[in-house]
Amino acid sequence: MDDLGGYRVPREAPMGREVRIEQRRSANRTALLAIGGIIVLCVCLGLGILGVWAGSQLSGNGGGNIGLNNSTPTRAAASKTPTLVPYGRSAMSDSGLRVTVTAFQRPLPAENVEIPDGQELVLVTVRIDNVRTTGAPIKYDPTDFALVSPDGDHFAVNTTGITTGENLKAGEVGPGKSAKGDLIFYIYSDVPELQLAWTAADGKTRLYRLSR
Repeated sequence: MDDLGGYRVPREAPMGREVRIEQRRSANRTALLAIGGIIVLCVCLGLGILGVWAGSQLSGNGGGNIGLNNSTPTRAAASKTPTLVPYGRSAMSDSGLRVTVTAFQRPLPAENVEIPDGQELVLVTVRIDNVRTTGAPIKYDPTDFALVSPDGDHFAVNTTGITTGENLKAGEVGPGKSAKGDLIFYIYSDVPELQLAWTAADGKTRLYRLSR
């Protein structure tokens, strides 16, 4: 039989101590996370305050810049104001196309064409030159042209049904080359004065005087 006189029952304190150690470790991790969160929050608040300050500085000291930005649309609108082209003169786009009016006829006599009462046909002949010596061909289209009056009337080019046999067709013209064609319009007979409006690919419009 074994001698149990020297045997002592283990106390539960060691297990309890281990549990407390784990709790302390967990508490330490929680504390570290909390401290880290506070640090991150402080950094975010600092950045936010800095951003507000910078914005106020820009608003206060950069008022002139804001005014210039607000005036940009006005300048853009002014740049789109049609350019008046004197009678018999040509105009050139930023891309290098030069357009010249070579003929103007009002009214244009037409056979076998039914013209509504109060209207008449107008013929405008244009020559398109690519003044560049190098580069890719430049596109053009008859719908780039319209007839307008100082009173605000706008007449689109007629692209179907009526032809002189030399109507201007959509195409492109290479460097140093040119194209020529007729533009036909239906207009109201009581419009006293007409101008040819050419809106090129650069977004600018040129107004050609068609009479002296």
